Amino acid sequence: ASAKMQDVIDRIKRIAPTDATVLITGESGTGKEMIAQAIHQNSPRKGKRMKALNVRAVSETLVESELFGHVKGAFTDAASDRMGAFEYADGGTLFLDEVGDMPMSTQIKLLRVLEEHRITRVGDNKAIKVNVRLLSATNRPLEQMVEDGTFRNDLYYRLNIVTVHLPALRERPEDVIPLMDHFRKMFLKRHGKPQCNFSPVVTRRFYSYAWPGNIRQLRNFVETMVVLDTDGVLDVNDLPPELSQESDFSSSGAAPAEPSESSGLPGVGDSSLIGRSMADIERWAIEETLKLTAGNREEAAKILSIGARTLYRKLDKYRQDESEAGDAESPADAEPNGSLGRPAQ
Repeated sequence: ASAKMQDVIDRIKRIAPTDATVLITGESGTGKEMIAQAIHQNSPRKGKRMKALNVRAVSETLVESELFGHVKGAFTDAASDRMGAFEYADGGTLFLDEVGDMPMSTQIKLLRVLEEHRITRVGDNKAIKVNVRLLSATNRPLEQMVEDGTFRNDLYYRLNIVTVHLPALRERPEDVIPLMDHFRKMFLKRHGKPQCNFSPVVTRRFYSYAWPGNIRQLRNFVETMVVLDTDGVLDVNDLPPELSQESDFSSSGAAPAEPSESSGLPGVGDSSLIGRSMADIERWAIEETLKLTAGNREEAAKILSIGARTLYRKLDKYRQDESEAGDAESPADAEPNGSLGRPAQ
């Protein structure tokens, strides 16, 4: 995981064992529900139910019924008694996604439930005690909404006991390749497809793409490519239209470097990595990362999660090894090719 996601993971490890209310923030598609599931699965409530409710997907007239339930005859379509999300998740965890879309009238009632740990079904006056841990998520600026008067400040502070912020995928490109491989394996198994791997060109394009739809978009792209694959290689021709043009690359405007065989090692996902020494694999990873960063050593060190001095030391060792082997270029000759990188400007 990238340093940013490792911070998220470490935070979850500290939060999960508690019963604290958690607010998960981040752009659409960053995986907020997955984080909520991880918190639940690592909490003392993991043996109980977890209920997820997307507030935005429910009409304003039915939000309270979905949350608190209703009794028969409470409204036109209430043909029978029905428990709501709080009752269903009693003893467990309730995850409210897009909580920023909740109507003000419902916000007041939710605040009361959080304070009193009791709900009242729509159309009834009987209070029902509930024991629920609440996790909520939003991609909206709740602080600004509080200032604008569209979200209650008392509810905001009640939901925001602990915050977990998920960075956008474009802010942590080093996570793209591991996610690609994770989804590739997942969808191969799910769809019963034979083994297939990403070509180096596809890997570079995925790495360089800005991912406006974040993890959800990447997941969908990988599933589409796996489902439609016919030759065992997920290549340029299998790319979705969004990745087929150079203009679709990241905000830097730089297209990824073309594949190179200079490292003598296979691309990501190639099973022939098996049997290589760790030193060879490490060198391949460093050289490929330097290509992705156009030779910028400091940026490569960040992606590899190692110190810049460590990277410089390894590059010096590679040069010495090549010199001893008698077939190396001089550093002055090597640097223009970018294989051993250049200092950050």
